[in-house]
Amino acid sequence: VFYFLLILPNKKKQKKHKEMIDSLKEGTEVVASGGIKGTIISTTEEYADIRVDKGVKLTVRKAAIATVLTK
Repeated sequence: VFYFLLILPNKKKQKKHKEMIDSLKEGTEVVASGGIKGTIISTTEEYADIRVDKGVKLTVRKAAIATVLTK
């Protein structure tokens, strides 16, 4: 019972987040876990560069990206 109530839903959530992280590409609008919204301009294996405003670029860990915004 413990497995079905706690462990299984958490594994599904982790798998979904990993798939979202793996699908990131240039031009995707994202929100970081700190609430910062921006557009991905480049990615590496572990980090993503996000353009927040004209001339403002932030480098964040991919794991810190909370959601991908759809248009």
